[in-house]
Amino acid sequence: MPLALVQMDISLNQEALDEFIEHRVELKKPMTPLAIKKAIKMLTKFPIDHQQHMVDAAILSGWRAIWPVDPPRQMSTKQTTLQQDLTDTSWAP
Repeated sequence: MPLALVQMDISLNQEALDEFIEHRVELKKPMTPLAIKKAIKMLTKFPIDHQQHMVDAAILSGWRAIWPVDPPRQMSTKQTTLQQDLTDTSWAP
């Protein structure tokens, strides 16, 4: 008996896909309908914001395909520098 695959219901970031299609046109390598279908299949494996990150990476790198990339690192929300932390005496009596 074949195993049933669990399919996540992740929607497509249409704006990101449109940007990539435009990128391919500008490279003079327009996407075929099959290539668009495969790109959609790749993108919908990931959350919407990650799809944009993947497309951005592909465009900035001049790629002709969309590849999985690591998610962007979170920027620190820390308001002080290391030097300020090391010299902080506000906690002392």
